[in-house]
Amino acid sequence: MCGIFGCLGKHNLITQTLQGLRLLEYRGYDSAGIVYRTAQGKLRVIKAVGDINQLTARVKTRPATSLCLGHTRWATNGGVNLKNAHPQVSFNEQIAVVHNGIIENYDACRTKLQKKQIKLRTEVDTEVIPNILYLLQHNKHKIHQYLRGQYVFAAADTTTAPGFFVAKSGTLPLYLGRAKDTVYVSSDTMAFPATVQQIIALNDGDTGEITLDGSKFYHLGQPITKAWQAFTPLNKQTDKNGFATYMAKEINEIPDVLNRITAAYQQDETLLLHQRQFHRQLSQTDCVHLCACGTSYHAALIIAHLIEKHLHLRAIAHVSSEFTADTLIDKRNLAIVISQSGETADTLACISLLQAHRVPIVALCNVTSSTIAGQSELCFPLLCGPEIAVASTKVFCAALLVGCLLINRFNPADCAALGQLAQTTLQQARQLIHLPANRPQKIFFIGKQIDYFLALESALKVKEVTYTHCEGYPANELKHGPLSMIDQHSLAVVYQSDSTSNAVAEITARGGQVITLPPLAPENPLNFITRIIPAQIMALDMAEQLGINPDKPRNLAKSVTVL
Repeated sequence: MCGIFGCLGKHNLITQTLQGLRLLEYRGYDSAGIVYRTAQGKLRVIKAVGDINQLTARVKTRPATSLCLGHTRWATNGGVNLKNAHPQVSFNEQIAVVHNGIIENYDACRTKLQKKQIKLRTEVDTEVIPNILYLLQHNKHKIHQYLRGQYVFAAADTTTAPGFFVAKSGTLPLYLGRAKDTVYVSSDTMAFPATVQQIIALNDGDTGEITLDGSKFYHLGQPITKAWQAFTPLNKQTDKNGFATYMAKEINEIPDVLNRITAAYQQDETLLLHQRQFHRQLSQTDCVHLCACGTSYHAALIIAHLIEKHLHLRAIAHVSSEFTADTLIDKRNLAIVISQSGETADTLACISLLQAHRVPIVALCNVTSSTIAGQSELCFPLLCGPEIAVASTKVFCAALLVGCLLINRFNPADCAALGQLAQTTLQQARQLIHLPANRPQKIFFIGKQIDYFLALESALKVKEVTYTHCEGYPANELKHGPLSMIDQHSLAVVYQSDSTSNAVAEITARGGQVITLPPLAPENPLNFITRIIPAQIMALDMAEQLGINPDKPRNLAKSVTVL
């Protein structure tokens, strides 16, 4: 969701900050802004509603500055307008803050400020932060005593030497990066430039004073030492590589991703060791809980099905937000959490519950430096490289393959063949699902068992990027209600099997159009992993026909970091 990026140094800081914000666009946002320190020591704030291009157009000049902070905002409280956009400043304009998360005791903070004759000017909870910092001028490290909630922020102050004040409460990510002559702050390490070789990750309760000459860190108000850790810059393949959209690029990367995973999980000594540890945990487990959201939840459904089928072990897939204190959890349980970003708030809430029951947690995650990866006993990387489009595609296939490799009941030759199968499926996708001349008003994806879970994911892709009513259903469930919606304006895409012929007959008898997706050849027990590709291409093509940018569907964010 919201993104933080800033830099402290001497060279092109405004340009660097705008570039960093652009790399955070994938998270989703509706306004953006920067603040920099002028030569006279004042703070200059520039904001825009809309995308980074709108903000860049407002930055008429880019003077030399000692620091610059930027933010992309995804509105959670307060309307989308310039006033509510970040950065937010204190009443005297001496302190500016960029903030991700929620201040839960906003009302109490506002009342406290009013008693100090400080009036707030916006609808957003962020505005209390710079004003509380003003009240704590000489001991900002007590900020956690005054603010409650899940939050991270970075602040600039005209009354101190050039630098950042940073703070973290809860699980939202905030990182510092260090290059030769510049220090960076970001909510995602992917935004760091290639020159960053060392990072520090803030922990819950941490605060810090960051300057070029050195940094001081505190935990809940007490001084601590934090060491810089070696950092390998993430894969910087963040351009579109000749494709019109990131979604198209990422779908076309699926064959390479599958090949990369197969090679790594069969050859990398660390991953082989972690797999052996996982198998030992499985041998001591009565039930596996899989927790995930959105696309990752659909992957969890399939992996749970395969665990029960091949290992004869109880496995339950949970939508993370529905995994609560009422869920039956036992000490002999094992948890698998799946997340593309590793920062999904609902899944992090699951981890807190699982940790309270001392349940071992295994993560399937694409970002190994993330909070979810750090809070798990074992983390199995999805090895996808950056996924920028909001609608997840290659990560879905990657999670399925990693899950299958962990189950360890599949022939290595079948795994090795997946990359070529994915490439062939990509080439045939538009022949397998050809869009009808007349756009359907309602679309249904139909399947049985694993194909039903693929139908759910297919429907999600179409809904996300085309805004068309689309649902996934089990083949035999149509006659229990959904059949009432079928008419001549309906299209059903059926994952064909021996169990779907009745569903096809029921739909065609009521005037609905039907496209059948035959099983992929050659026969491979893992071919379901690539069977999703035609639906992904269908969603992409529909979005382009409708003039919708599939990379940034309305109202959605890539990394959902609020509950």
